[in-house]
Amino acid sequence: MTSLCAQCARTPQIRINLSPAEISKIYNDLRSDFGPFVIPPERVEEVKQMVALADKDIEDHYSEIARLHDQIMIIEAQKEQLEAQRAKLRALVSPMRKLPNEILLRILHHVCDSVGNRLFDIDEEAGIDSPPIPYLPSMVVSSVCSRWRNLALSSPSLWANLTVVIITYDREPDELGSMVALYMERSGAWPLKLSVYLERADELCSLGLLLQHTHRWESFTYRAPYSVSFSNKLSQLPFPSLLELDTSHFSGRESSALDLFEHAPRLHTLATTEVPSPKAPFNQLKSLHFLMVMELSSPAELANILNNCPSLKTLSLELKRIDQEVRDPTAQGTWHNITSLAIMEQSAEYGSLTGSCSEMVFSSLRFPSLTELVVKGRPQRTYATDPLISFITTSSCIITTFTIYGLSVSDVDLIAALQVMPSILHLEIDDKFDFYSYQQSPISSHLMSSLRHQSTSDSLAPKLHSLCLISKYKEPFDDATFIGMVESRWFKPGSDLSAAMFSAGKACIRSIVLKFCWREVDREVYQPLRNLDAEGLRVVVVGKNRVQVV
Repeated sequence: MTSLCAQCARTPQIRINLSPAEISKIYNDLRSDFGPFVIPPERVEEVKQMVALADKDIEDHYSEIARLHDQIMIIEAQKEQLEAQRAKLRALVSPMRKLPNEILLRILHHVCDSVGNRLFDIDEEAGIDSPPIPYLPSMVVSSVCSRWRNLALSSPSLWANLTVVIITYDREPDELGSMVALYMERSGAWPLKLSVYLERADELCSLGLLLQHTHRWESFTYRAPYSVSFSNKLSQLPFPSLLELDTSHFSGRESSALDLFEHAPRLHTLATTEVPSPKAPFNQLKSLHFLMVMELSSPAELANILNNCPSLKTLSLELKRIDQEVRDPTAQGTWHNITSLAIMEQSAEYGSLTGSCSEMVFSSLRFPSLTELVVKGRPQRTYATDPLISFITTSSCIITTFTIYGLSVSDVDLIAALQVMPSILHLEIDDKFDFYSYQQSPISSHLMSSLRHQSTSDSLAPKLHSLCLISKYKEPFDDATFIGMVESRWFKPGSDLSAAMFSAGKACIRSIVLKFCWREVDREVYQPLRNLDAEGLRVVVVGKNRVQVV
């Protein structure tokens, strides 16, 4: 191979170029000759000269390689510059620039609402690095171009979703207060969605600014230790626009967090760690979330709260301890207003359990209007579905959405539970929370076979529209059985099969999601589902490291 010299553009002469015969002779000498006097002195001198010439040739090649490398870097830089210029030219004719302001503003709203604006002040002494400003999407959006900036500044709702995190030991920096003031100014009179996370609730400038706008608070999450001065201020302020309140991490001792918000006539969603006091707005609550409540220890207490909440639709329970006997016949009751129920099963390490949260609810309470049921578990308990089956049967409720998360439940028990939910439309099974459990996953071949549509007999969950399966297990998964189940539930729109299944009361599946946390998935195996996805079925199959194969 020859190359041209960079200076004279001529082919450089290689100083040493051994022929094949010379190279073969050298190999023979190396294999046969040995000893200090094998090579004649004149031959030794000739070899040394050849080695010196080879060194010079190698040095020239290193220089040429360095020159070519520099030239490549220059060309790559020119390519990157061209790509940047091309991107700018394409942006000039981008469809985004043709979007009306109303549609563009909806997109910007979606981005800002999904991410949220987060103001951080984290002391370096706390062992946490202070995050930079990119957590403020409204600021980023308003810095893109003049059009976006004008839209952002003219849309106060973009600035009304704010999270303030303060973990300091000495003082509050001026920058944080200035940023809070900026957001309060640009949000105008728009209702505020605020979240405040404090290491300690002292007299902070940013909190004072927020308290000046309590009349605009629409949603408020407060997680901080108890502070006498701050609590006194809250208790004296009105909250005429407050709809959602989360005090589930309020470390109060001297005062109840709910008592601080008794002047909230429109409050309808409450998340708390304490049993509401008589001052709580029971009549207007539509959604109630009990998180890690210690005092609510019997069905009678829960029944008393439900009796005081005639408008309640959504109930979530996460109880730490149940001290009394679970089956309390005096606490049984029926509530027709509850349509959504979520239960978090705590592990036995949180006190001496004589029963579980779900056992207390399922054995004592009845919700005939219930349509959505979520049950979350802990790895320390093996979950039995008998109380659940009894609850659904005696409540005579029609469950359309059922979610289990991290339960140590067998596939046989899960199938038995699904048999009493013939109207279920949406089913989600997530076992990845149970990371340290050695229980078998309910996402098994037996479950897949049971979910397969049968043309000659009744099927399990015949009206199922969407199925989501999330598994942490590494052991072999029966891909063929799963694919066959999906194919049996997909009817091409307008086909004779679709009409026949519809007349038999069997619905067509519309969405399938299968995610593995630790299992690699063969892309070719799921080619049949990619074909169904092309026909209109929503199919998502994700393997280890979030590798999506469908």
